[in-house]
Amino acid sequence: MNDGTVELRATQGPLLVRPNARTIRWAALCVIGAVAALAVWTGGRKNGDPAMFALPVATTLLCVWLCFLFEDLAAETTDSTATPLAWRRAVRMAIAVPAAACVWFAITWIRPLEGPTAAAAGSFAAQVVLALAVAAALGRTIPGARGGLAAAGVLVFVAIVIPLWLGSPPSIEPSRPPYGTAATYWSSIAGIGIVLFVSTHALPRRR
Repeated sequence: MNDGTVELRATQGPLLVRPNARTIRWAALCVIGAVAALAVWTGGRKNGDPAMFALPVATTLLCVWLCFLFEDLAAETTDSTATPLAWRRAVRMAIAVPAAACVWFAITWIRPLEGPTAAAAGSFAAQVVLALAVAAALGRTIPGARGGLAAAGVLVFVAIVIPLWLGSPPSIEPSRPPYGTAATYWSSIAGIGIVLFVSTHALPRRR
C-alpha cells in the first residue's frame, strides 16, 4: 500500500462513519441487550450463579447481533470502486464492536456478578472474531450478502452446541472448555477466525 492509498483510506474513513452508522441495526442491539441482561439477572436469582449458564448465553446472543453486521446490499458493488469492501467492513466493525463490548461489559456487573473474568472476556473476544469472520465469509458466498443467519448458526454451534456435546462434564461456562485450558481454547478459536477473515478478503470475489 503506497502513501497515496494510505492518504485516500484516511480520507474515506471519516466519510464512511455516518452512512454506515445509519445502516447498523441498533434497535436489534437494544432488544438483544435487554434480553441478555434479563437472562443474567434471572440467572442470579435465588442464589444462582449466572456465570455458569446465563452469562455465556448472553455473550453468544450479543455476538449473534454481529453476525448480521455485514448484511449490506451495497457491498455487492464496492469491490470495484475506490472504497474496497474490506475497508467498508473495517469501518462498520469500528462502530459496532465497541458498542457490543460496552453492552457486554455492563451485563457482567449485574449482581451477583462482579465484572468480567479473564475466561469470560476471552470467550467474548473469541466469539466476536468468529462471528465477524464467518459473517464475512458467508456474506461473500451467499447471494445478496445475506449470510447473517447462517453465520449465527455456526456461532451458536461452536459456542454452545460443541461444549454441551463434547464437554466432560457438559458446560458452556468459559473457564471449562471441552478441550485444553480456557486460554488455549478461546485463543485457538480467535486465531481460526482471524485466518478466515483475512483469507476471505484476500481472495477475489466470485461473480
